[in-house]
Amino acid sequence: MKLVALALACVALGLVVIACTETAPPTNSSTPTSAASPPKPVDELAASRANYQKNCEGCHTETGEGGTVKVENKQIKVPSLKSDHAMKRTDEQLTKMITNGEEEMPSFKDKLKPEEIAAMVKFVRKHFQGK
Repeated sequence: MKLVALALACVALGLVVIACTETAPPTNSSTPTSAASPPKPVDELAASRANYQKNCEGCHTETGEGGTVKVENKQIKVPSLKSDHAMKRTDEQLTKMITNGEEEMPSFKDKLKPEEIAAMVKFVRKHFQGK
C-alpha cells in the first residue's frame, strides 16, 4: 500500500513539474497571432470612386484628363481635373460647380447629396490632384 501511494505521489509531482514548465501564450493578449491575417485598410473614398465612375467618368475619363466628348449630339471640350485651372479652385468653388453645374457641366444637386458632393471634392483632390 505504501508503494502505491509513493507511485501516485511521484506521478502527481511529475505532472505538476511538467505543467509548470510548459510555456503557453497568454489568453488575454491583445496582439494578433501569426495565424490571423492583418486587417485590411478601409477605402474611405470607395463611395466617391463609385459616384465618379457613374456620374463623371463619361466626360472626365477614368484618368481625369477630360478631352473632347460627345454629349447629346454636341461635341464639348471637358477640362482636365489635373490642370492648374482645376487645382487652383477652392473646395468651395468645386463644390458649387458640382452642385449647380457650370457652362456645359450639368448640375448634380438632384443626383448627389451634399455630403456626397463634399466627398467627391476630396476624391478629386486626392485621386487626380495628389492633395
